Amino acid sequence: PEHWKKTYYEWMRNIRDWCISRQIWWGHRIPAWFCRECGEITVSEDTPERCEHCFSTDIYQDSDVLDTWFSSALWPFSTMGWPDDTPLLKKFYPTDVLVTGFDILFFWVARMMMMGIRFMGDVPFRDVYLHALVRDEQGQKMSKSKGNIVDPIVEMDKYGADAFRFALTAFAAMGRDVKISEKRVQGYRFFINKIWNAGRYVLTNTEGFDPDEMDVASL
Repeated sequence: PEHWKKTYYEWMRNIRDWCISRQIWWGHRIPAWFCRECGEITVSEDTPERCEHCFSTDIYQDSDVLDTWFSSALWPFSTMGWPDDTPLLKKFYPTDVLVTGFDILFFWVARMMMMGIRFMGDVPFRDVYLHALVRDEQGQKMSKSKGNIVDPIVEMDKYGADAFRFALTAFAAMGRDVKISEKRVQGYRFFINKIWNAGRYVLTNTEGFDPDEMDVASL
């Protein structure tokens, strides 16, 4: 949508420094080793045996990991063999379309653009389609910490896949988030049952009926 295009460029024009290190265990560990002897840092793709400055073996790796969006930003080309110039990379980079949620426009899309231009010399895609989000019944974004997740598998086990599909499609509109709840899924289960019963009633009462033999003029 046009308003997200404006928002994207406004964010890019006012871009700030990005701290790419995180103090957590999950992630790609930063490939930097500190030397206890000289205090210098060795950066290497492979685990070094000694400091590249004073050649001491008393070195230790940085315990921080890279921000998850840093590695995700490399995804358009790192998954196809980069930094090697592979046939797969030549064929599929850049691609045409990216479809994603608007909530990660800056976290992911903008960073993929930056990394693509920096390392590949071209943007990773030409068009970006931003879709809406499926939220809880209060319109809040679902998250584990809030405990407001509506699990599709659980809902389908209770009310059937058709009821869950109907609940989603009934509220899906371009540019509008979908509010979903168990009550809505249950409500469409009842609605689908009515359609089912009506269909069964029609089939039962029209058994053996031949529409070609019907006298339309008498109706």
